[in-house]
Amino acid sequence: MVTAIKFSIILPTFNRAHMIHEAIKSVINQTHKVWELIVVDDGSTDNTKEVVEEFVKIDKRIKYIFQENKERSAARNNGLKKAKGDWICFLDSDDIYHMNHLEEFKNIINREDSKIGLYFSGLSFGKYSNSKEEYDLSNKNNIEFVLLNTIGTPRACVHKSIILMHQFNEKIKIGEDRELWARILKNHPLFYHKKKTFIEVEHPNRSVNLGSQLESLKTLKIIFKSHKKAIRKKVKNKVLSNAYFKISKSKIKANKIIIAGYYIVLSLIYCLKHEQTKHKFILLIAIYLAPKSNIIKGYK
Repeated sequence: MVTAIKFSIILPTFNRAHMIHEAIKSVINQTHKVWELIVVDDGSTDNTKEVVEEFVKIDKRIKYIFQENKERSAARNNGLKKAKGDWICFLDSDDIYHMNHLEEFKNIINREDSKIGLYFSGLSFGKYSNSKEEYDLSNKNNIEFVLLNTIGTPRACVHKSIILMHQFNEKIKIGEDRELWARILKNHPLFYHKKKTFIEVEHPNRSVNLGSQLESLKTLKIIFKSHKKAIRKKVKNKVLSNAYFKISKSKIKANKIIIAGYYIVLSLIYCLKHEQTKHKFILLIAIYLAPKSNIIKGYK
């Protein structure tokens, strides 16, 4: 039997008054209309409150909460406490939903007979895409899946009973979503659809771009320690290889070329048989033989 599904969407924000209106509009424009949007203002000093309250006046499904600055995990946890829907979704203030985002979640939840678990959608960059998402399926279990595939919070939909039990670890600054998914998936199933219904808007001030790749590495090590039996060595090594390569690229952008080379070597040591191995060797040669080459400039 198809049931009416109410979604609670948690939107944390900090000083994004200039762009949050697009995120809110994308929720208002959903084809599935049974939702509430909880905007948690994490101590903004701009006119975020005024912008959001204009939407609150015209749509009672939108709620505004202000808190002292405690970072996005605390903001999401705060929003969860106020949520009234059975299914929890997330949105960042610099991204948008395609109009069928909630509709597709409703469809898959009904198709799975409302099984309690973690659901997620495909991702488009910049604009809506009709192409289907492809995933790395070389995993043994769902914890390995979330290590090999990036599932940001705006792609996720979680049953309220699960996420209230676990919640975000507020001590983790980068990769807090992946750490949460691993904890959830230890005892609950994972479902996904391949339609790209979430749209990530790229801009220079994305918090994920500003965040430290070294912090992300710390989070991975927390996951490895907490789920030793679930993660095979070859998966762990591949994930670490990817992490070290990302660190190397961030070091190149910071003009720390020699240390970037060190992290590329680490990346190769952890996983030599990798689809990017040839590229890593070319980049490594460029770093030490031609540090001013176009290859290096391409990463800055």
